[in-house]
Amino acid sequence: MVFQMKPILIILFLGIMVLFCGCIQPQAGPQVKTTAASEEWKPDGIVGANEYARTMTLQAPASNGYSGGTMTLSWKNDAEYLYLALNGTTRGWVSLGFEPTVWMKDADIIIGSVENGRVTVLDENCTGNYGPHENDTLLGGTYDILESGGSEKGGNTVIELKRKMNTGDKFDKAFVPGQQVPIIWAMADTTDNSAKHNMAEGEGVMAMEGGV
Repeated sequence: MVFQMKPILIILFLGIMVLFCGCIQPQAGPQVKTTAASEEWKPDGIVGANEYARTMTLQAPASNGYSGGTMTLSWKNDAEYLYLALNGTTRGWVSLGFEPTVWMKDADIIIGSVENGRVTVLDENCTGNYGPHENDTLLGGTYDILESGGSEKGGNTVIELKRKMNTGDKFDKAFVPGQQVPIIWAMADTTDNSAKHNMAEGEGVMAMEGGV
């Protein structure tokens, strides 16, 4: 009986030691900060303290050829419209993709950049696992960014935009209040929107406001 128990005790002891030494850590997602969105929304490239209802900071360390970086995603929505702000630690482009199926495939992608004060915001869709992503208009869809703006200052690029929750375009994802939306994100150190992301990339979940 004693000899049968020893392997079990050893396994339990090793398991406890691993837990206490911090070798196993729970993989928690980014924290979402909520606030009352009392400020008027303006696509001016300035994210007001109460302009958006939810904020989430997405981070990626330097690794495998990526220099690393942080993007803060802010949003609010009602039943009809979604308002977004992408604030990335780059002078290049920032991007957000909604609901990919495999890696990047089928993602509804927004790419934004600011160069010499000129703001560019693209409405695209990814047709392959790792690209390419094309403008919706080239695929037979429509450009559905209703309003947009941005700024680049101090090494940060901010892109703000407004679109319908359901644009009616088959190359855009349709959202409803309360929906949990899988996202991917990326940044590059260039404003060339056709260049591959080389700073940071990651994924997360964006929870829309409202719902039952």
